[in-house]
Parts: sequence; structure tokens; C-alpha cells
Amino acid sequence: MKRYRFPSLFTLLLVSFVLVLLPLLLALGSALYSLEKLTGYSQAAVYRSVRSTHGSRVLLEHLVAMERSAKQYLVLSDEALFDRYRASRENFVAELRGLREMVQENDLNRLLAKLEGYEFDLYTTLLDPRLEMPIKMAAADQFPYLRQLANQIWQLSIQAVGMNLEALEKQSQQSRQQTIRHLRILLPVAVLLLVFFSFLIIRPIRQLDGAIRNLGDRDFEQPISVQGPRDLEALGRRLDWLRTRLRMLEAEKQRFMRNISHELKTPLANIHEGIELLDDQVVGELTSEQAEIVQILSDNAGKLYRMIEDLIRYSQLQRLEEIIRPQKIDMKSLVEEVIDDYRVRLRANEIRLESRLASVKLNGFADLLRSMVDNLLSNAVKYSPRGSKIKVALFQKEGMMYFEVGDEGPGIPSEERKRVFDALYQGATGRKLGIEGTGLGLTIVNECAVMHHGQVEILDPPTGTGTCFRVVIPLNGDRLG
Repeated sequence: MKRYRFPSLFTLLLVSFVLVLLPLLLALGSALYSLEKLTGYSQAAVYRSVRSTHGSRVLLEHLVAMERSAKQYLVLSDEALFDRYRASRENFVAELRGLREMVQENDLNRLLAKLEGYEFDLYTTLLDPRLEMPIKMAAADQFPYLRQLANQIWQLSIQAVGMNLEALEKQSQQSRQQTIRHLRILLPVAVLLLVFFSFLIIRPIRQLDGAIRNLGDRDFEQPISVQGPRDLEALGRRLDWLRTRLRMLEAEKQRFMRNISHELKTPLANIHEGIELLDDQVVGELTSEQAEIVQILSDNAGKLYRMIEDLIRYSQLQRLEEIIRPQKIDMKSLVEEVIDDYRVRLRANEIRLESRLASVKLNGFADLLRSMVDNLLSNAVKYSPRGSKIKVALFQKEGMMYFEVGDEGPGIPSEERKRVFDALYQGATGRKLGIEGTGLGLTIVNECAVMHHGQVEILDPPTGTGTCFRVVIPLNGDRLG
């Protein structure tokens, strides 16, 4: 079955946002529905409670007015009083029927029906012209019983309020439990979807990051493959194309460096032999001017030879990891050996060297590390004025080796700090001071650090003058960052 691929990263982000948001929206909708349902139920319960208590109280008031008007009519035989009785009764009947339509409690409904029946019997008795006045007076004595029934209705209405409150609390608890149940189901679904889509998004980005790191470490042999949205897969294919081109360019550069270096060494050796013959006066005695010219030729031939040696060493750096395997290196002993080689030069230039070396064990290549330390010390000696001081520090911290070399020379301008590690680059300060160099020393230092998955930094010296280089290399050979 063919695996589905998202057409673009934007589509994947949009789909993931919608699917992760959907359970949250469902949970929110469920909570809103429960809240709306609870609100409607509470409104109805409150309305019924208020309506029943108020209505039962109004019934009692109407009964009092009816009793007063009816008894006055029976005593005085005034038709106006009977009309007042009937008006109060109409209000009583309307209120009673409204309560019966609204009330849901069976006990309360039975009392209302009972009150309605007794009141109707009393009304028909008072209204019947065939009955004598004493009979009607005896019937009017039923009003206290009707008030008692109305009072019972009022008491039951108050009890119904409490029952409605309890039912409301129960309904609220049920709604809360239902919302919690929905959240317990939907929130884990949202989290799982979030984790799943995060993996789909992060995985190709990590693959791209690893591919770029490999290219930065000059690992051009590992094919680049990115799995994910189509646009990121296309980007991975472009990176793989770039890897192939870089591998070809690297091979061409190495071949050119080897060829040009070896091609230059052969005629240079002949030139050097010819200069030695002249210096030995094999072809005849030389004048002082001729001897001076021969010396200039010898010095420049030696300088050119050293430049070619640096070029050969630089061209071999990228292939050295394929030839030898990393070993456990005692960096303190290695740095001390290199420092001993510079004792004579330091004494001749009246330069003091202060070292603070801790015991550091490092997985790496001894020749590369020795070349790195040698070039940093050589650079510090060349740029240190007579009578100045060089500080060397070696320590480890949090799985990293730190090696620092600081001098009190003219320093490196901030605009040149990014270029000093470029091959064959010489700063303006060195040219101004007439300091000879091949422009490959710091390049070799940087290459050695990169091959150990480390980096070189230029720090601001604490005294404000001079230059301080810091090399940071993982002790176990892992990449930085």
C-alpha cells in the first residue's frame, strides 16, 4: 500500500492544527451544551419555584378578600358586596388555573384540585337563589378550611423550592461529570494527535539538520534522504545534489592541491640545489653583492618550500581521518611537548609564557592536535612584542576540552575576525608589521578543530590588547550543538 504524503509543509501544518483543535472544540462544545442545558433547567426551576410560592400566597390573599366580601354580603344583602366577591373569585380562579398548568408536583397538584373543587361547591351554594340565608351562612363557614388548604399549598410550594434546588444541584453535578468524562477522552486524543503531527513535522527538519551538519563536517559520502512533506523531500533532493557537487569539487580541489604541490616541489628542489652550488662557490668565487643575492634567493626558496609543505599538510587534513583512527590523547603532555619546542624562541624574544594546564584526556588524532597547538603558539610568538607575555590554558568543563592561547600583540580588528581562518588570508596588521606567513596556520587550526567536531573562537582579551584564541572540542568526539 502506498504511503500518503502531504503535498507541502503548509498543508501538514494546517491539517495538524485542525485535527488537534477538533477534539478541543468538541470538548468545548460539550461543555457549552451542558452549561446551556443546566442554565435552561435552572431558569425553569427558579421560575416554577417563584411562581408557585407567589401564586399560593396570592391564592391565600384572594380567599381572605372573598371571605370578607361574601360574609358582608350575607349579612347586609348588598349586591355591590357580592359583585366584589365575584371579582375576587375570578382573580382566584385565574391564579388557581395558572398554578395547576405550571405545577409538576403531584401532591401540590392534588391540593390545588381539591381547593378548586371545594371553592366551586361553595360558590354554587352562595349563588343558588333557592337556598335560604342560614344555609348560605353555614356554607360560608367553609372559608377557613379553604384558607387552610391554601396555606398547605403555600407550605408545599416552599418545600418544592428546596426540592428544585436539590434537583438543580444534582443536574449541575451530572453536567460536571459529563464534561469531565468528555475531557478525559478528548484531551488525550488531542495530545496524541499533537505528538503524532509534531513527529511528522520535526522528523524531516531533523533529517535536514543532520544532513547540513554532515555537509559542514565535509561528510560528502552519506546520501541525503528526507521523508516528509513533498516540499521538504524536494529540498532533501536538492541538498543531496549539492552534496554530490561538493564531493566532486572537494575531490577536484584535493587533486589540484596534490598535483600543484608536488609539481612545485620538483623545480623548487632544483632551484634550491642550484642556490647551494652557488653558495658553495662551485662555479667560482662570488662577490659580496653576488653572495647577498644568493642569500636572498636561499631565504625565499626556503619560504616557498615551507608554503608548499603547508599546502600539502592542508590538503591531507581532509583525508587524514580516513587513514588513522582516533586515539586517547593526553593533551597536557602534548601541549607541554610543544611548549618545550618553543623555549629557545621565547627566550630569544624575551617573551614570558604562563601556562595553566589541567589533565585532559581526549579522543582524537595526535598529529592534528599537535599541529593545532603548534600553529597557535607560532602565531602568538610571531605577533608578541619583545618583553611581552603569552598565556596558555588547558581545562575541561561539562564534557568539553578548552584550550586557550592569548598574547599581548596588536590584536585582530573585528572586521577581520571572520576571515582569519580562510586559506591564504593574511591580515592587514601582519602585512603592516612585515610578519612573514603562509596564511594557512589558522586555517589548519580551524580544520583540526572541525575534524574533532569542535570549533575555534576569538575572544576579547581581558587586558584590552592582544589576541586570545579558544579551541573547544568534545572529549568523546561528539558534535557540538
